Amino acid sequence: MNIVMVGGRRKIDFLAKSLLSKKQHVTMIHDDENYCKYLSRTHDAPVIYGDGSKPYILEDANIQEADIVIALTPYDADNLVICQLAKKVYGVQRVFATVSNPKNVEVFKKLGISTAISSTYIMAGTIEQMASINEMANFIPLEEGKIVVMEIVVQENSPVCGKTLAEVPIPEQAIIGCIIRGVNSIIPRGKTQIQTDDKLIILSPPAVQRKIIKLIVGRDDI
Repeated sequence: MNIVMVGGRRKIDFLAKSLLSKKQHVTMIHDDENYCKYLSRTHDAPVIYGDGSKPYILEDANIQEADIVIALTPYDADNLVICQLAKKVYGVQRVFATVSNPKNVEVFKKLGISTAISSTYIMAGTIEQMASINEMANFIPLEEGKIVVMEIVVQENSPVCGKTLAEVPIPEQAIIGCIIRGVNSIIPRGKTQIQTDDKLIILSPPAVQRKIIKLIVGRDDI
């Protein structure tokens, strides 16, 4: 794929390394001349010095041929302009933007930029979940929070402890994909018995998340 990335420092550096290792074609745009020199020395990819919110700079990066445009600048307004230019003027089908202010995620979506990611928003949700539920060992939102992966430790007094998977009324939208038992990873079947200290790896949409936690933890204060 042809990928154009605009702005960012460690973000663009990390993404460039990752994407180039997968044999993607990457072009980077940055408005710091010295950082452009660093990127050029570090990565075997085109680097363009300039303001990525300007059409002529985007055209220098052959944005017309881009499959994906990723806006990583620290300024939400610039990221919005970059994505809108890419999508509406140059016909790029897939655009991504990082958002500094979590409140702007919904604004981006209303303006047609559906993939706007706020690390602050995601981190806040993760901290909130893990702080309120002692049994939760991990919590990872995926697809902009549409799906969550939860890792919940089964306590001795848990309602599911000692039951087989078939006996646990997990909602249809969710699945227990794996059980971590000591150093072993178990792909559970209907006859698999859930034991104390098992870590259940559960995938679900947020809509049924609370129901699942209550089912496993057995409390109403979640």
